[in-house]
Amino acid sequence: MANIILYTRNILETGTLDVTGDPDDGFPESRLHDRAISLFWKDTVTEAKNFTVDQGASGNLAVDFLAIHRHNFSGVAMQWQYSSDNFSGDVNDAVTDFTPADNDQIVKVMGAEQTQRYWRVTLASMADPKCGEIFMSYGRAFEATIDPEPSQKRISNVKWNRTLGGLDRSTKMGDKRRARSYSLFLDSTDLTSFKAAMAELNEDAYPFWLKDHDGNYFACRLAEDINEKYDHGAARTRINLNVIELL
Repeated sequence: MANIILYTRNILETGTLDVTGDPDDGFPESRLHDRAISLFWKDTVTEAKNFTVDQGASGNLAVDFLAIHRHNFSGVAMQWQYSSDNFSGDVNDAVTDFTPADNDQIVKVMGAEQTQRYWRVTLASMADPKCGEIFMSYGRAFEATIDPEPSQKRISNVKWNRTLGGLDRSTKMGDKRRARSYSLFLDSTDLTSFKAAMAELNEDAYPFWLKDHDGNYFACRLAEDINEKYDHGAARTRINLNVIELL
């Protein structure tokens, strides 16, 4: 068996987000949680930033995962924290303070989930901060079978054209994308958990984050519709899960 984890909800969507300062025109705070990692929030003011989420007085969702995608925070000190009183006295570090060494995707995973009202990411003062997505979520783990075994590939983003003379010429449209295929053999409890995860994808319209069987984290989307096959003898349901990386 191989363990995979799906992160399908974002509390920035269900809670109230407040960001220090005022964003530039055309780069609103809502860009931080629209699941379109190529659309940016941006602010040209040089100052420290807090990205604070208020989940409300009740019904708070558990959180154990943070992903920050398409940012320019390299070399800037950051924190991920939670609180019960909007950080007026109760301030807790979700993970150890960190400073990104580059502008690659930031992923932080807590040792145990927390169900707290207030969450925030802090960013030390910097010029012209921008970010495509901040994703605070909770992971649901599933065992992928080894028969059939997990499979992976890199899908090229190249268009081939043939000239009038019969020669082939390539046009590179972008980077290769990771693709993963898994077969899940779920009992009734895991099936309920899987369906709850899928229900958070707006009828498959939303991308999400995956921890694959090799321990890699990346944003992805469903590559095809979910297919369920019920095994009466084992009282389990086989799920075919196919995903492709979101660039």
